Amino acid sequence: MEFQMDLKNKQGVIIIDGEISLQQIKPLKKLFDQAMISTARIMVDMDRATYIDLSFLQLLYAAQKKCLENKKLIIFKKTSLEQIRTCVAEAGFSHSIVIRHQ
Repeated sequence: MEFQMDLKNKQGVIIIDGEISLQQIKPLKKLFDQAMISTARIMVDMDRATYIDLSFLQLLYAAQKKCLENKKLIIFKKTSLEQIRTCVAEAGFSHSIVIRHQ
């Protein structure tokens, strides 16, 4: 996992790779917090994610809520859309997590 600034597109990018489970949530939350301080638009790249669990979706929900309060936006890399939409739907979060793409 890492956070990068994409100055060309004026956005922060959070790159998620491997498995994201409860053990990785604390460092991932720090990345979201860093991104929210650094930029108004956060892109999440999940192309290399192999597994995400419910704790990631809970973090995503909280991050989206915080972004809305602060007039910021979370979007997903276009190639990550199918994976995140499937996970959100299977977990029953479709009504509360908005999936936008770049």
